[in-house]
Amino acid sequence: MAETLKNLGPLTVQAPIAEFCDFAERVWETYRTFATQHGTITHGSRKYLLVRMMYIAEVASNAIRLNATWELTPAAMSLLRDRYEQTVRFSWLVRNPDPREYLKYERAMFGKLNSIIRRLDPKVVKRQEQARGPPLPLWATESLTKEQLAKLKEWSALDLRSMAIRRDAFPPITDTPLAKEGLAQWYDAIYTQFSSVSHYDRFSIEMVQPHQNPNGTVSLRLGAQWPRCSSFRPLSSI
Repeated sequence: MAETLKNLGPLTVQAPIAEFCDFAERVWETYRTFATQHGTITHGSRKYLLVRMMYIAEVASNAIRLNATWELTPAAMSLLRDRYEQTVRFSWLVRNPDPREYLKYERAMFGKLNSIIRRLDPKVVKRQEQARGPPLPLWATESLTKEQLAKLKEWSALDLRSMAIRRDAFPPITDTPLAKEGLAQWYDAIYTQFSSVSHYDRFSIEMVQPHQNPNGTVSLRLGAQWPRCSSFRPLSSI
């Protein structure tokens, strides 16, 4: 992934973006340093699960930096929303003293796969089986009881805002300012606002406005401020 960051865009000259990229890289360099000092991790262990989660997190971080520095702002905002959710859920798991939370997380995988497979077109399932070899296990295709479904959905029963609030109540795992930073305070600023971009709703479209370029041409792009809500007439559209 180091090669990816050699292709950051021209917006790295802007101080806020440059500071963000530098901070993100220092965080990941610290993680990589400690990870290499840890030693061998057993395949299938909980620590192996966390390493794979961190891999996805680092990929998302790299993608945010690439999109932000190339002014692909909607994509960067959408990914930042995803990265916030990853941070909340990962931090909830590693800080939570209740080991049953990991079991809920593990069970959710089976429920998700069962839900997806049973809704797929049979032709798609057949092609997948032909490509992968062995047929799907019975638990992936059978109809589940109400009790089984409830058990498999326990992980998703807690909404993200509540999870962030409860996560902040746990003691930090290290004595550093970053570890003591709360996540719930960013729920609306990041997750709620940037979910508009992910969902492609009307609010996100209003963020896009024409802007004058130095050469006199005009381009559509996202502004640096909130859209002017005074231009909306919501009651007239109801």
